Amino acid sequence: MKKNIIFVLLDGARYDRLDESSDFSELKKLGCLFDNITAAYPYTFPAINSMFTGLFGKENGVDAYYKMFRLKKDVQILPEILQQNGYFTSCDLISDKVISSRGFDIHQSHDEYKDDLVERHSDLISNSFKKSNGKPIFTFLQFSHIHMITVSEVLKEFEWNDEEFYKMKDKNMLNYDLAFKHSSKYAKEILNLIKKMNKLSDTIIIFFADHGTGVGERFGERNYGVFTYEETIRTFHLVIGSDIIKDHICKKLISSIQIFPTILDLAGIKHRSKLVSLEPYLKGNFKRVVENKHVFSETGGLQGPFPSPDKPNVFCIKTAKYKLIYFKTPNQWKMFDLENDPLEKNDIYGKIIDVQESLKKQLLSWINR
Repeated sequence: MKKNIIFVLLDGARYDRLDESSDFSELKKLGCLFDNITAAYPYTFPAINSMFTGLFGKENGVDAYYKMFRLKKDVQILPEILQQNGYFTSCDLISDKVISSRGFDIHQSHDEYKDDLVERHSDLISNSFKKSNGKPIFTFLQFSHIHMITVSEVLKEFEWNDEEFYKMKDKNMLNYDLAFKHSSKYAKEILNLIKKMNKLSDTIIIFFADHGTGVGERFGERNYGVFTYEETIRTFHLVIGSDIIKDHICKKLISSIQIFPTILDLAGIKHRSKLVSLEPYLKGNFKRVVENKHVFSETGGLQGPFPSPDKPNVFCIKTAKYKLIYFKTPNQWKMFDLENDPLEKNDIYGKIIDVQESLKKQLLSWINR
């Protein structure tokens, strides 16, 4: 019997603040947490499109703010494949533009300022089971409270170059943590709903972030989308299910686009993706999933010191130890030792030439592919 899959986006949640919530700490014990996921893009539209296609924007068409409607017609997205293989599919989003309606039986959006998302999403899950007529369901839920508190409100009050915002990092983080704790309570409510419906044994729940949220660590970035530092590109997946390993944390270097084959494998659907699926690892076969030697991320901000909403202009390659960033517009390179400098404070570009040049060659090749 195919598993139901509830795919829950905690929009903007940071990997490094998970332990600030007792509710999320409880959830972690119930499943497998991957906490070194690198987002393909540190902003929602291309991040979700890349995860739903297993492709970067250059391949699927959505690689910039102004290309959110450019998803290629010949590229299938997850709900289409799932629907074709017997799934009833549904979603509730912050905007109906987040992901194409292709393949969704129910494709709806909410008002983050007015709607009670616990109630709304609970109703959608219940309704999806009722309308599925015995089919397994795939439901994608976007919980946008962090976005509402730490993004929408910040954008209203501060310009990207307002120095006052960057002087308030501690206060900004407190506001962020409160928003994340609220998001964690929501996540717990979704899990409890599945339990009350007696669906937990045949349902897999994936709580994940599309990107992190900056609180003023880097001048020029009020929240996300401008740079490719860890606070916005390092994310997480928490997978919970009856046959998923429990109370386990995986720190292997993984790309967010690997969720595409992983979900298809969890659904028992054959596919042609060449990406490494995480499904064996989730079932306890740790040796089957080899850590990536490197992963990539790219962005082009709407605002900031060098906005580029039409195409990416900041790129990075990341290994388990190092990160190399290329700022194309000012033609600047930076490199960081992530093991010894996880907050990326000390630029070591020009100091470890052999590693630097190897990473530069790989990154330029990827950019020009």
